[in-house]
Amino acid sequence: MNISHPQNMNISHPQNSREAFKMITLALSFLKRDSPESNELINFLYTPDPRISDHLNQLRDFLRIKRPTKAQSQKAGYLLERILLLAFKGLTGHSELKNYQSASHQIDQLVSGDNTEWDLILDRLYLKENNQTYRTILGEAKATNSSVSVSQFARLCSIMTLELYKSVGLGVFFTINGAAGFPKRSQKSRTSCIRHARLCQVLFNARSGKKIVVLDKDDIFDLDKNGSLITILIRKIKELEENSGLPTVSVVEPMDIDLPNYLKDLI
Repeated sequence: MNISHPQNMNISHPQNSREAFKMITLALSFLKRDSPESNELINFLYTPDPRISDHLNQLRDFLRIKRPTKAQSQKAGYLLERILLLAFKGLTGHSELKNYQSASHQIDQLVSGDNTEWDLILDRLYLKENNQTYRTILGEAKATNSSVSVSQFARLCSIMTLELYKSVGLGVFFTINGAAGFPKRSQKSRTSCIRHARLCQVLFNARSGKKIVVLDKDDIFDLDKNGSLITILIRKIKELEENSGLPTVSVVEPMDIDLPNYLKDLI
């Protein structure tokens, strides 16, 4: 078999952004999910909407208010919903963005797609597994000071199991302070006890194979960076699978490392 040396291969340069887009899509479709080369191209799958930075600044301003009024809190709720929509809008290849209203009148957001770019996102987010493909992601915004409770978490589990069981494989909470029982960046030790909403998350994943992850304010403030939403979701899905008991690190960290101190200096 005559194999050309890489230096002799004729690789054309893209003539415009659309051609570059197609070349990156093609490259990602051939690369393994967890390969270093794939990780270098992952930023392509999420491009922040230019408006999201201003919305994040507004959220920071709200969080500085020590005792917000009812009107201010309601406005913050709308703001977080807008941030959720802008984040979903930044996902490459999406073709549908919809509101979904359940029987409890809570408004959630759905994002889905049906093209090659969206298939790459589904693959990277483990939504194409065991001959099963879920094409839709469900998002819910909670702009309260309290953590997401067990009942609130269970509600999303119910929707994904009973109402949207064929299409939705990943649920995403956008919150201020995370969910009850979940690891937090402020903690100094590993969370070894599984309880509250965290227990609900683990059991739901074990029974259904579907996943629900939770973004807090620290995660949300990273959403103005290229590739950030995809990186955050991948790290949180892996943390659920591994049940490490540790919070995921900021996207500014190139790797999410969980090693004892005497091994960390080798990385």
